Amino acid sequence: MKILKGNELIFKFILINLSTGIAMGMVNLIIPIYALSLNASSTEIGLIKGISGVGDLLVVLPAGLLVDYLGSKKMYYISAVLGSSIIILISYVSNIELLLLIMVFFGMAKTLRTTSLNADFFKNMKTIGMNKGGWYKGSMIGGSALIAPILGGIALAAISFKGYFALASMFLLAPFLIILARTNGGINSPVIRKKIGLEDATNHYMALAKNKSLLSATIIESINGAVFNIFSTFIIVLVIKDLGLSAGVAAMLIAFRGGAMFCTIFLCGQLLRKNNSNMYLFSFILAILTLLVLGMSKDISQIAIASVVLGISSGLMSLITFAQVGNIDGEKGKIAGIFAFGFAIGSIIGPTLGGIIGDAYGVQTIFISFIPIFVALALFIFVSNKDKSNLNTWKT
Repeated sequence: MKILKGNELIFKFILINLSTGIAMGMVNLIIPIYALSLNASSTEIGLIKGISGVGDLLVVLPAGLLVDYLGSKKMYYISAVLGSSIIILISYVSNIELLLLIMVFFGMAKTLRTTSLNADFFKNMKTIGMNKGGWYKGSMIGGSALIAPILGGIALAAISFKGYFALASMFLLAPFLIILARTNGGINSPVIRKKIGLEDATNHYMALAKNKSLLSATIIESINGAVFNIFSTFIIVLVIKDLGLSAGVAAMLIAFRGGAMFCTIFLCGQLLRKNNSNMYLFSFILAILTLLVLGMSKDISQIAIASVVLGISSGLMSLITFAQVGNIDGEKGKIAGIFAFGFAIGSIIGPTLGGIIGDAYGVQTIFISFIPIFVALALFIFVSNKDKSNLNTWKT
């Protein structure tokens, strides 16, 4: 096939991400619904989602170190088997406390898997091409936030909770067949084993933490991750508890958001520039408007439109941050680890804080509460652009 010529490596990453994304998206969809079946409150649902971020946080930096030492392939295998086993185990949980504990380990497995795959992609990014970087991120979004909600919505109506979790775990193991398939480069590439020196690793992490490009991308990834998680979690609670609609409607809203994000990431890669501040500004303004609608409207059609626009906003942010991180020089496992640190922080703070706000002031207030963050980001970008413009004028 002509489309595969010269694109074998990126298509392999896409297939792995699609399958993994479907598994993760199905789990993300079912967890709030499963928690509601256990009579969980909004605070408890937020904690259940947020505590997986604690698992992320516990291993995010060691994960980068292990990937650089053991190699992406081995770490991916370990994390995928561990993650699949945990998904099956969740289906046997009958109380909130045990579910909270298991979600910590679920977060750990997810971070090991994501870091190993991201590190391998970053190593091959120059070969693949920056303009195709969006394909990688887009395929994960396509699996987790587009295909998974649609498939999950159908599965919810057709099979039991245990069957649902078993199906999700199968999708997580499917990439083994893709990795084992013959190809050049990618996650099958040979490992150059390195000595682990704690002092050297610490110094390297400290040096990377001072990189302004990595720091800004990580902060924005954290905020984007927080909003991604509160939407995926509390749109379900809003639709089922507050609006009295079905889980299928909630799944479709998540799919709308995911579809918009998927299209944005795949189609807007050509818009990337060395300075993407205007794209950031545009995405922040979109986020403000959509969070306002989600926080005030009870009209399902308006909420659906807001879901689509939020996907566009989130997709633009993901596209820019991923391109920024992919162009940073250094050991890719550690870079991917620091970048994942941002998403982990957002995954903890977003749902946990959201759940507390939801119980105190109502679910829709959760969306309103995140508007000031994007207002601050938009003002920062606007002022920075103005300062740069004044400096260039002064130099002229």
